[in-house]
Amino acid sequence: VRLTEIVAEELQEAFSRELPDCKDWRSVQVHPTLLRIVAAGAGRVFAGPELCRDEKYLESSINFTGDVMTTRNAVQQMRQWLRPFLAHRLPEVQRLSQHRAEAEEFLRTVILKRRKMMADPDQERPDDLLSWLMEAQAASGKGSDRDLAEQQLGIGFAAIHTTTPTGTNAFYNLAAMPDVAAELRDEVSTVLAENKGAFTAKALHDMKKLDSFLKETLRCHPFVFATFQSRALTDTTLSNGQVIPAGTTIECPNYAVSHDEALFEDADEFDAFRFYKLREKSALERTPDQTSDASMQNQFASVSQNSLAFGYGREACPGRFFSANEL
Repeated sequence: VRLTEIVAEELQEAFSRELPDCKDWRSVQVHPTLLRIVAAGAGRVFAGPELCRDEKYLESSINFTGDVMTTRNAVQQMRQWLRPFLAHRLPEVQRLSQHRAEAEEFLRTVILKRRKMMADPDQERPDDLLSWLMEAQAASGKGSDRDLAEQQLGIGFAAIHTTTPTGTNAFYNLAAMPDVAAELRDEVSTVLAENKGAFTAKALHDMKKLDSFLKETLRCHPFVFATFQSRALTDTTLSNGQVIPAGTTIECPNYAVSHDEALFEDADEFDAFRFYKLREKSALERTPDQTSDASMQNQFASVSQNSLAFGYGREACPGRFFSANEL
């Protein structure tokens, strides 16, 4: 919650930089542009103000994920018994090592500056992931600058390339639905006016139509078609007697669930305010003795058996709330 306005400020700066005002029409590649904007917003929380606008940091954060996927595919093409001997020679693996070295290099100056801040109890330190990780290292007496670099790359891997596809699809949906865009703009303007123009946590919570539009975008265009990909390590017998043999890969059909007519009326139709109407209906039907708010199940970041994009249960994606706020 305390980081919401900081992220909003950084995203506004990134939009001004990547999508500046112009007098004439110009072509924009939405996905790569949003990758840079999302990376800057996430970087403000992960690495702080010193790095989130640094070109090397942005390029490394964005490219690392693609290189990890390429490396995985390259290693999988190699016979398993050869991997310990030859995998490190693959150019794809060497590229990942280069990513780590580059991250360690551009973090070095910032880390030294932060350590000086930590040595002075009167010095106010940035409130970001890098500071939290450094404080954890200092408390445990374990860890290195290389560990910090790898953690930065890893968290970017999880955050940037999951948020951007939904943002890209939302852009295209808005372009195709000017009437929806106008209604969302009115809601945002009204809510911001009630919150002194600031994107506070309360303001984001009150943008219910925008939240519905994003959740419907995610329902119709999920960034993964299946979730819960796992491999059974041993023979497993379910409560109904079905046996899952060891080595079997299992997953949940996220796309099929999201387009199930038994769960969603007119499931193949995009209804921007589908979840807004469901939230309003739940609020009206709520009785005084109900301890939980059913309308919360229809928020963008909520997970349920009908909404599996972020997983479900105790393994649900913990970063989904940050993703929702960024979008």
